Amino acid sequence: MQDLTTTHSKPPITRMGKFAIYKTGLVMDKNATYEEWYEFINKALDLNCCTQWVIGDGLNLGESNWGEMYSQALDETGSSYQTLRDDKWVSSKVKLSRRRDNLSFAHHREVAPLEPNEQDELLDLAEQGDGDGKPWSEKRLRQEIRRRKSPKIAARPAGDCATSVICGDMLSVVPELEPFDLVVADPPYNVTEWDWDKFGTPSEFLDSTRLWLETVQGVLKPEYNLFWFCSPKFSADIEMVLRELCLPIKSRIVWHRRNMSMGSDARDKFIDTWEMVFHCGTKPLNFPEEWHDDRFDVQIHSVPQTNYTDTKLHVTQKPLELIKRLVEYGSLPGERVLDPFAGSGTTGEACSGTRNCTLVELEDEYVNIIERRLGITRQLQE
Repeated sequence: MQDLTTTHSKPPITRMGKFAIYKTGLVMDKNATYEEWYEFINKALDLNCCTQWVIGDGLNLGESNWGEMYSQALDETGSSYQTLRDDKWVSSKVKLSRRRDNLSFAHHREVAPLEPNEQDELLDLAEQGDGDGKPWSEKRLRQEIRRRKSPKIAARPAGDCATSVICGDMLSVVPELEPFDLVVADPPYNVTEWDWDKFGTPSEFLDSTRLWLETVQGVLKPEYNLFWFCSPKFSADIEMVLRELCLPIKSRIVWHRRNMSMGSDARDKFIDTWEMVFHCGTKPLNFPEEWHDDRFDVQIHSVPQTNYTDTKLHVTQKPLELIKRLVEYGSLPGERVLDPFAGSGTTGEACSGTRNCTLVELEDEYVNIIERRLGITRQLQE
């Protein structure tokens, strides 16, 4: 945690009691009380008068100085912590002394995952620009960061990335795993007659969903992406669960199934042809530089069938090309990917040779399918 109680080299823009507000941050008097902090943070949020830096620094100060009382106070403000989490995280990663007045908060967001010396070097380059008297845009800075990562990725030894499968309940398996850069989760929907998909009442199903999400949340790296499949029937309720858990929703992806409608019949409603994929995250997506409609939030892919190249091995199997897209855009080569409801192992195939993938599957039948499909042997749950 950065020390924000030290003095600043420049005069503050303004003062609010024992708080000095700067363009790129906040300094608090060492003698400030919890009550004074509480009053300040409420004013800052209610009036919407402070920068992301000030809000982020204020939240970090509250957490480091008053712990549980800080959490209670944040609940009382009525603000959605989801909207504040990124401010808090970036402010904790980029020290006040390292911030540049002439660069945006978004510039600093790009360098936040890096080591301090790399942050300084890249922020210096962004300030200097390309000799045209203008600082780099956030996109230009992001390109430079990716360019520097690319040689490391290309140099990764062949076979260094591996896929493993664990047979067990994700609630007990996942908490024992190391943190992940990306999670692709296709949990039960509670809408079919399959035994493994039945979770009782909507309330009981949502309680299970909350527990699954909390479990996954515990193994996310600070910089992560999460893709969560669900039925349109429960999408509104699951979105509220995501909000309660402060998982920042970045996209609502519609997977349009261009098959499966022929032969279906419904007299009291339109036939559904889509499923929801919530995208939550704190890191940029790994889009290619060239523009393509892969970027759009409506993704059109056929459901796997037994007579397709994408062979159907599970009754609710997702298209390999869709999962590949989520893996490639949601992570970088060499990063760690988790699928806590692995089914037939499609995420493992999508990651093959490029990412380190961990699959967790409860049903022994499907673990056998994964072993045959990917040519791997299960890890035993300890």
